Amino acid sequence: MTKKNKMPFDQRLEGKITNSNIKISKNFVYYIIAPLIALIIGIILICTVGFNLGTDFTGGSAVKIYVNNESALENVTDYNLNEKNDYKTVYDKVKTILNKNGLKIVSYRTSTMDIPEYKILNGQAIEVIFKNKASENDIEAENESIRNQLMTEFNYGEYQNAISTVDKKVGINAFNYSVKILAGIAVSLALAIIYMLIRKYRGLTLMMIMQVALDIILLLSLILICRPVVNLTIGIAFILSFVVSVLNSFIFLDKIKSGMKTGKFENMTNNEIADVTIKEIFVKKSFVYIILTLIIILFVAISVQAVREISIAFLLVLIITFYTSNFIMPALWSTFYQTKKKSIKDKKKA
Repeated sequence: MTKKNKMPFDQRLEGKITNSNIKISKNFVYYIIAPLIALIIGIILICTVGFNLGTDFTGGSAVKIYVNNESALENVTDYNLNEKNDYKTVYDKVKTILNKNGLKIVSYRTSTMDIPEYKILNGQAIEVIFKNKASENDIEAENESIRNQLMTEFNYGEYQNAISTVDKKVGINAFNYSVKILAGIAVSLALAIIYMLIRKYRGLTLMMIMQVALDIILLLSLILICRPVVNLTIGIAFILSFVVSVLNSFIFLDKIKSGMKTGKFENMTNNEIADVTIKEIFVKKSFVYIILTLIIILFVAISVQAVREISIAFLLVLIITFYTSNFIMPALWSTFYQTKKKSIKDKKKA
C-alpha cells in the first residue's frame, strides 16, 4: 500500500486509464457524430455567409498619428508610448472616435513618422487600421471625416501634417492565398509520406492522409462556425494543424511499433492494440495539450486584435487535433493496418 501511494499522480492516472474498459476504436460510430455535424454546418455556412474575412482580404483603411513625444509641436499634449498610461490614453482617444462612427480598431501598433515641415525625424507615432463601414463610393468621405475628428481630438488644428491621410488598403485575393497554403501543405505531406515509406509504414500512409485531411477540413468548419476574423495569419494555423496531425500520427505509430517488437500485442485484435496504445499515451499527451491551451488562452486575453485572432485559430487547432487523434485515429489505424500473414506462417512452422 505504501509503494502505491508513493507512485506519482500521472502514473496512477495513466494506470487507471490503461486498465479501463473503454473501447475507443469499436465506438468509432459515436465519436464521428460530432465531427460530421461540424462538417455539415460548415458546408451550409460556406454556401451562405462565408468566412468572416478581415482587412487583409477585404481591404480597410490605415492612418498614422504623431504623438508629439519630442515636444516638437507647441500647445499640444505630448505622449510617450513607452509609458503605459500614455499608450492607453492615445488608444482610448482613437477608439472613442472610431466607435462614434460605428467602426472598430483592427490593428493598433506603435510606429514612426517623418514630418519635414515640423523638423521631425522618426517621431513616435501610432498606426491604426480599421475596417470601413461605408459603401465603396463613400469610403473616401468617411476616411476624411475620421481624420478631421482625430485632428480635433488631438488638438492638431494648427498642424495638419501631424496626422497622415487615411489611406485605403486593397485586400489580397483570398482564393490565391488559399491555393498557396494548400500547395505548401501538399508538398509537406508528400515528404511525410516518403518518410513513412522509408520507415516501412506503407499500408498506413492512407491513414495519415485521412487524419491530416480530416483535421484541416474540421478547422475550416470550426472557423466558419466560431466566426473569428480571418486574416493572413490564418495560414499559420493551417500549417500548425498539419504539423500537429503528422506528429500525433507518428507518435501513435511508433508506440504501436515498439509494442509489437516486444511481443506485447501478441494475440490481440487490431481494435485492442489501437485502444491500449491510445490509452497509454493519453495522459502525457493531455498534459501537453492542457499547458498549450492555457498559454493560448492567455494570448486570447491580450487586447491586441491581431494576436487574439491567431490565438483563437490555434485554440481551435488544439481542440480538433486532440479529439481526432484520441477518438478517430485508433479506428483509422485498426481499419487500415493488416497483420503480416508471412510472420504468422513462420510462427506455425516454428
